[in-house]
Amino acid sequence: MKTFLYKALALSLATILFSSCEQETEAEIRPLTSSAVKKFGTVPGATIINFDNTTGYLNEVQVVKDSYTTLPVKIKATPFQNSKTSANSAYVYDTTNPDKRNEGYKAINQGPFQLGNVLTIGQDQGSSTTINDKGGVIEMDFSSFGSVVMRGIYVADIEESERGSTLEMLDNSGQVIYAMELPVTGAYTFQPVVFGQGVSNVAKLRVTIKSMNGKGGSGAIDVVQFCPGSVCYP
Repeated sequence: MKTFLYKALALSLATILFSSCEQETEAEIRPLTSSAVKKFGTVPGATIINFDNTTGYLNEVQVVKDSYTTLPVKIKATPFQNSKTSANSAYVYDTTNPDKRNEGYKAINQGPFQLGNVLTIGQDQGSSTTINDKGGVIEMDFSSFGSVVMRGIYVADIEESERGSTLEMLDNSGQVIYAMELPVTGAYTFQPVVFGQGVSNVAKLRVTIKSMNGKGGSGAIDVVQFCPGSVCYP
């Protein structure tokens, strides 16, 4: 689990109501505050995927459901402009060791604060891989759990040129049961989003990172918080 030092910013807590086809819940856009050290993923009973155990392209992560069961969460990313030979461009990027193109991540990883690995869309450049900057779709499939209660997620590197990027939650039938516009975090920074008491019956999480007039499209997600099944226990 990640532990972060919040930096002092003169921001107030904003609570925004987002509605969907089936559910309404308050999504808190939590600014960084002047509080000291705080653990990310403090929602009681929540399971956390923070991508710390791997880097590079991936198709799934294994998640412990209970003392006896580990289940896969399938992950897929599709860029709007594909520069990768395989079908899946889901990529875990280490922000503490950025390539020259993404050196802006260095500032957020200074001192005790470490953003660490994030899930994004990869782009091959010869023998190396960087972050795709033309937009695309990231999907996380939780159907191996049946469904989950989605509690929170961290959104990173959404700039003004990516305004209108969205997060959707789908049920097992493929119906969108919750949708919201992603907050604009600014370049190489992040924003926690907490979904109140949670969105239930979620089988898939879909994040669409938009590119405006050919600019931007390099966002990422991290610290996905959910409860397996239909109930979150403290």
